[in-house]
Amino acid sequence: MARPAFLRLSGLARGVRAAIVVPSLFALGLLVIKQPQMAGFSVFGTFAHLVMVNYSASERTRSMQAALLTGVGAVLVSVGTLVSANTWAAVAGAVAAGFLIESPLLASGPAAAVRTASLLSFMLAAAVPTPLRFVLPQLAGWLLAGIVAQPVLRLLWIPIRPMSEDDAPSAHSATVTRSQWFGNATCIGIAMGLAILAARLLDLKHAFWVVLGVLPVLNARGISPGYTFWYEQAGTLLGFLGGACLVAIVGAHQVWFWIALPVLIFCSAYASTAIGFVAGQAAFTIFAVVLFCILSPLDRHVGIVRVEDIAIGGVLSFLVASLQRLGQGMPNQLRFVRIRRGATQ
Repeated sequence: MARPAFLRLSGLARGVRAAIVVPSLFALGLLVIKQPQMAGFSVFGTFAHLVMVNYSASERTRSMQAALLTGVGAVLVSVGTLVSANTWAAVAGAVAAGFLIESPLLASGPAAAVRTASLLSFMLAAAVPTPLRFVLPQLAGWLLAGIVAQPVLRLLWIPIRPMSEDDAPSAHSATVTRSQWFGNATCIGIAMGLAILAARLLDLKHAFWVVLGVLPVLNARGISPGYTFWYEQAGTLLGFLGGACLVAIVGAHQVWFWIALPVLIFCSAYASTAIGFVAGQAAFTIFAVVLFCILSPLDRHVGIVRVEDIAIGGVLSFLVASLQRLGQGMPNQLRFVRIRRGATQ
């Protein structure tokens, strides 16, 4: 089924923004400044600011949302890097970050749009044990992405619906009952903590991909966790196969990876919005393979590692989300039992 025209336009805008900014900041950090940590965080920071967020149509609100993401993300990147050296501190921090990000303060109003991207900033920093000297480069990469995002979101924006100061950026702008937000917050906190713990216990080199496997399943509101999980795995596997073919064709010629990079960035940003979840996962996986072939030319098995780590994160989030749904169903069942008992007395 073809997606609505406004989604295709939105995907086009996101794809163009990302294809221009991501390779530019990546090359600046890696080739000019020669800071791989900064380069990596500028890439994911740009994706967070320019691709992951459903911004308001209002320019003023959009600017505020981007600034909020930059500021909150900067704090979370710093804290995540500081706690990453200790496994249990990282796990506790992930649980706290996952819980707090679902609080009513962030789950409603304009701030709701940047919640997932903010959580990503902490998890990327905390997933892998990182020396303290990398705090500044990683923070610089995130801040650079946020600073560049402001003018880009003004210049490369397609107005696909009338602007409104009260434009709702997310379905979470609706009221969040206390029991609902507490259950969702607990679920996300546990899943994030388990993702970090599993990555450390299994000694996964690219542990942040476990995080990228957790988030889509948990954020699939109103959709079966199993449905999202299997589609996620299918997209990742397709992307791995495509990435493996590309690596086999290109070989050790790094210049071709740089040429392919903006094309793959556009495809991953466009596909996730305009085509569908599976296509977005596949395109992003190929992009990730190419990105790490540039960062680590000798690490050619990176595609297989991504498939494994995404699967681990998906399984963890599937289990936690399933338990959450079971827990949310129990109060209704208990209330039905009480009603039945009252009717017989």
